[in-house]
Amino acid sequence: MSDYSVQYRGTDSSGRGIYMTAYMADWWERVCSRLGFRPTIIQGAFMARNGGGASASAGYHDQAGCLDLRVWDLTADQQNRLIRVLREMGAAAWRRDSRHGMDPHIHLVLGADSPLASGAAYQWRQYLDGRNGLSNNGADYEWRPYPLVTTPPQEDPMASYADQLDDIQDGIDSILKNQAKAQRQNAAIRSKVTKLVKKGNATRADLEDILAALDNEETA
Repeated sequence: MSDYSVQYRGTDSSGRGIYMTAYMADWWERVCSRLGFRPTIIQGAFMARNGGGASASAGYHDQAGCLDLRVWDLTADQQNRLIRVLREMGAAAWRRDSRHGMDPHIHLVLGADSPLASGAAYQWRQYLDGRNGLSNNGADYEWRPYPLVTTPPQEDPMASYADQLDDIQDGIDSILKNQAKAQRQNAAIRSKVTKLVKKGNATRADLEDILAALDNEETA
């Protein structure tokens, strides 16, 4: 059963508390992991706990499911990827800006979260109908997955296992690379020491001790 208990998750870009359900918090971590970066939250859910949200939000953030994300620090490609990942993960998401009478940001509604404020629930229904979630009831202007994803997909345990195998292989490759580097350094030292022994420019016993130590290092 999904956990819709409300959690405190730090502060937003204005220093206000970020609140979301345990369900949404788990979903958000999966989104960030898939993105490979963590977008800045400028307004969370349950904003009634902070005395209310932005006036332009019209109470949509007063309960579950809604986040606003900063965009000015993201490239166009990052914004496009963010919209795509959010929607592939089961959320409605739109870029809003001055054309909509708002400061630039991405607004999202996770329709499977609960309880949604009435305005957020309306936006979710609009998203399902291919609309823009605004009062003008315009067409959706962002990329849409087909078929539409309405519930966050379950984690694929095999995909997680594959990621773990990749991490192990990366570790092995790093060890082998370091070993090869050490062997090259060892060979270079041995070559220099051997030349010194032949030229008699150092105490033979001292240099032979060095060679013996290197031999021991190679076989350890």
